[in-house]
Amino acid sequence: MKIVKTAHPIYPEIEVVERKGIGHPDTLCDGISETISVELSKEYIKQHGTIHHHNVDKVMLVAGQSKPKWGGGQIIKPIYFLLAGRATNSVPVDRIAKKAAREYIKQIYPLATDDHLIINSKIGLGSNELIATVDRIKANDTSVGVGFAPFSKTEQLTLDISDLINSKSFRKEWPEVGTDTKVMAHNYKGKRDVTLAIAFVDRYLENIDAYKKSTSSVVELIEDRFGLDKGAVKLNFFDDFEKEMVYLTVLGTSAEQGDDGATGRGNRANGLITPARPMSLEASAGKNPVSHVGKLYNVLAQRIADEIFAQTHKPAEVIIQSRIGAPIVEPPFVMVRTDASEFEQIVRQETEKLSDITNDIVAGKVRLF
Repeated sequence: MKIVKTAHPIYPEIEVVERKGIGHPDTLCDGISETISVELSKEYIKQHGTIHHHNVDKVMLVAGQSKPKWGGGQIIKPIYFLLAGRATNSVPVDRIAKKAAREYIKQIYPLATDDHLIINSKIGLGSNELIATVDRIKANDTSVGVGFAPFSKTEQLTLDISDLINSKSFRKEWPEVGTDTKVMAHNYKGKRDVTLAIAFVDRYLENIDAYKKSTSSVVELIEDRFGLDKGAVKLNFFDDFEKEMVYLTVLGTSAEQGDDGATGRGNRANGLITPARPMSLEASAGKNPVSHVGKLYNVLAQRIADEIFAQTHKPAEVIIQSRIGAPIVEPPFVMVRTDASEFEQIVRQETEKLSDITNDIVAGKVRLF
């Protein structure tokens, strides 16, 4: 393992950060992919004592069609889901995948019924070479994993706002707030601006006045909760109150009509989209948790960065390059951007714990999107 160091860059005074919420079509596809992977892993372990090869990181969502109206509208064309990827057929793959997908979708879109969903599985068998990487614990791909710590104030703000409005407690208090959300924040020399999109649920709003009251209340709550200047949060900026053209939905998502989705198009493994930072373009969700470095190295890089910061109090950015066929515990190249002087041992120790990452992923303890 070659470990190299470069000076840590200065945190930018200007940055843009984004997070797509749990009900956003892209994030939903991430969640479906990962749920299928976890359920397949559990069944492989149950029936064979080990996780067999699979990569189900190719879920596609095609939006349906709806007619929202105050007090409750209807879905007139179901949302279509295509489950694709590769998986060892030593278990009933399609049955497990469809069941996992349907249960996850209903968890995220609690108002959805079976009639609102079409789920089609086209998961096939992987190549012999890639299947062997799981048994031999060899890297399944040539790619990079990226992590950094700590988050900037804008990054943490973006994540915290998204986690708040997607939380079960928030949705219980504000049932009209759907799970399809997006938070886009920018920082210009310490002044933060937040653009927020939320799909509101029609059955909980009787008219445009109720919608206006709810949206303004949500804005006020977020500005107060996070100490933002008045007017810093813009919610559903495209709304036209006079024409009553507002972000109103039946299920609380643009997937019912306005937007398609696909695994890997949204949040990175740390939960954010950070164009001012190094990022991997890997779709971490859905890849197998044993040999696919597109998942494992993103989690590993974040854990290394977190540990360097925790032990040295120096920021760190970590980029790990894999090489297909190499042992996963021996990445050929690790680049660390930090001002810390003692960190190589941290890199080696965390890399030796890759099996712990596998177990944590299967147990649902790791954020991947």
